[in-house]
Amino acid sequence: MAPPAPYRARYWHRLDDGRVQCDLCPRHCRLRPGQKAFCFVREADEDGLVLSTWGKSTGFCVDPIEKKPLNH
Repeated sequence: MAPPAPYRARYWHRLDDGRVQCDLCPRHCRLRPGQKAFCFVREADEDGLVLSTWGKSTGFCVDPIEKKPLNH
């Protein structure tokens, strides 16, 4: 099974020197292809910014249906 296609990020623009600049937060990361932003969520490739965490779970938790005893 092939890996899913990268999800393209929004809110960025290309700079004159070929880097891309993220405009989402006040850090305004300037990235070359292959670099990750300070947040580790956005990554630069040849076509712009992609979201490296899109579609991945941030955490799993197994909980019982009833946590406290329930008198029926």
